Amino acid sequence: MKLNVLICTLNEGIAKVSDILLPQRADVDYIVSMQYTDESYLQQIPQMLHERADVHVVTLPGKGLSRNRNNALKHATGDIALIADDDVRYCNEYFDRVIAAFKEDNKLDVAQFMIKALDGGYIKDYPDYSYTYPRVAKGMYVTSPEIALRVASAQGRLFFDERFGLGSPYFVCGEEEVLFYDAYRMGLTIRFIPEYVVDAPSDSTGMRTYTDERVMMAKGAIHYYLHGATSWLRMFKFAFASALLHRGRFDVLLRNTFKGINYYRKVVRYESSIGR
Repeated sequence: MKLNVLICTLNEGIAKVSDILLPQRADVDYIVSMQYTDESYLQQIPQMLHERADVHVVTLPGKGLSRNRNNALKHATGDIALIADDDVRYCNEYFDRVIAAFKEDNKLDVAQFMIKALDGGYIKDYPDYSYTYPRVAKGMYVTSPEIALRVASAQGRLFFDERFGLGSPYFVCGEEEVLFYDAYRMGLTIRFIPEYVVDAPSDSTGMRTYTDERVMMAKGAIHYYLHGATSWLRMFKFAFASALLHRGRFDVLLRNTFKGINYYRKVVRYESSIGR
């Protein structure tokens, strides 16, 4: 069983990719999807990436992290795809754990593992037990470097929604939650497995829900995507509970999550009008 590590990077970020690579092993390849906003960045691809037989660099003009992840998945040739950013680190034990999980369960299509903080900071409160989606442990959400996919189940069928994620013209985050929901609707088996498979910088998106208006908007949009009309009530309860716990201001949270819902509805109407 072969693992593909799907590394997404933008412009000068390509210079960091060499630091991610481990010594070659027969069951691991790296697919590097490099987005660029100017062709001059293509000259910065390290020669090392061209020289290693286990590294395959594909390029994509423009911006949008979800678009970049879709491009990397499109070029996967292995049995398992592990989602990666250009600032993560691995060890061979991590790769062994991912491969073993998919070998042991031939019905597993999508897995969520755990991230260990590179800087010793806070990631999230992981449960110590496994569960299958749509059951989700309280307070849990999914982050891209935790995700591994069975390529045969996902390629050409499951995509990161390009309306969500860094570089999107609409919403700055939330593509992972939308991906899991789409996978579930397709009938794919999704499981959380409490094992570390990557070292990465501390994740802060969850905390920015209370301070970053763009993240608040994305939260509203995600809930509308997942829950439809009930998202209005859900966001009211979220804003009220957050204010009671002194995590954020009720009026700010309510205004921006509602704004995200309305904006998402306008986006959908616009895309419908042009036949997308």
